[in-house]
Amino acid sequence: MFNLSHPKLVTLAETEGYAEVADFLEDYALDSIVPAICMAPNCDHTADLEPDQRAGFCEACGRPTMKSGLVIAGLI
Repeated sequence: MFNLSHPKLVTLAETEGYAEVADFLEDYALDSIVPAICMAPNCDHTADLEPDQRAGFCEACGRPTMKSGLVIAGLI
């Protein structure tokens, strides 16, 4: 099931300069590196990671909480 309204996904899309989550996903759906965001509360650090990343290391808070925008949306 797709989840295009998740708050972290909306934040990630806006950080990348997109007004609409759908436009963000369309541009990155087939890339080998995509934007990811930290899922920890009070941390919105972003980085470019693998499309299927679910537990990447966050350089800001030090936790394994980085998740790809494609994973958050439910595309992967």
